[in-house]
Amino acid sequence: MQPDLILQEDGFCLEFHSISELVPLDKFQLLINAVVGDSGYVLQERIIVPPHMLVQENNFSARTISPLRCNQPLIFIGHPDIPIQYASIIARPEKGKSRVEKSDAAIKITANGINLLYSAPIFSKQEDGHSFISAFDKISQVLQSFQMQESAISRTWLFMNNILKDYEKLNMAREQFFAKWYSAANHFIPASTGIQGHIIGNEALAIEFCAFFGDNISIKQISSPLQNEPTAYGKLFSRAVAVQFPHCKLLLISGTAAIDKTGSSVYIGNFESQMAFTLKIVSAILSQENGSFSNVAQAIVYLKRSEDVDSCLRILDQAGFPRTRAILQLDVDVCRDNLLCEIEVTAMIK
Repeated sequence: MQPDLILQEDGFCLEFHSISELVPLDKFQLLINAVVGDSGYVLQERIIVPPHMLVQENNFSARTISPLRCNQPLIFIGHPDIPIQYASIIARPEKGKSRVEKSDAAIKITANGINLLYSAPIFSKQEDGHSFISAFDKISQVLQSFQMQESAISRTWLFMNNILKDYEKLNMAREQFFAKWYSAANHFIPASTGIQGHIIGNEALAIEFCAFFGDNISIKQISSPLQNEPTAYGKLFSRAVAVQFPHCKLLLISGTAAIDKTGSSVYIGNFESQMAFTLKIVSAILSQENGSFSNVAQAIVYLKRSEDVDSCLRILDQAGFPRTRAILQLDVDVCRDNLLCEIEVTAMIK
């Protein structure tokens, strides 16, 4: 399982791996072992397991093979008719040119003027505002333990057990967290995905984040040509964030759905039109950063209805979207009940 795109910098590289097709269990384990190898650190790992294979969940994670070099994975319960799906981000530090710090909470890579950190999942078991606030506060604790500040956060992932019921509680907790350090006059808002997630363990909320800073990194907020900013309707995240390294640019595109420039959901009830418009939005963001679908290193496609999967795959193929670099989550609610799909993208542009 060789990655199509590698972010190569002086002292380290980042590899983006995906498995989205049927792979026998014994071969799957060999692939994961090969991915990590003798030098890889698993910064982030997402695994979607069909219900009948949940008893074997540990067999699909690199953490079983190399626990000292892996963040805890997020494992989701998938659709019974979809095979195991896998996505990971692997860092390969170069000896003598970089340094690795790891705890149970995160992995940090430090190279020449570059610091990057990917967190392990932060969980909240209770569906209340206080618990959500406590979960966000743990972000600060993780950063402080690695001598990093909240202003380095470039992207968050927020998986909720019941997003339609608890989304406003989440937004209140996020707003309270940002109020401690964010100023629109001097900083950007991180990119984000907020979505339902059928997480093993039935957690109310799981948070992951990544953070970057250093003299050899520049970070900027990226607007969407076809949408307004979420702040216009009271949601504190950006459409995308670009992290510029000396040789490569990492473009982090938030969870994107069929929302227009007025902040309204469009093509209500029409999955194919919503999907096509969502891809058009993602393409426009990539294009203004001199990228295209060919630069997509990883993606997650979220579908509210599993019966839309065939139409989804057809539309992805017609658009030239790299389906082998994407995994699918089915039967998950988006932040609005009238939205039928959402796509998040990580792109690498040289």
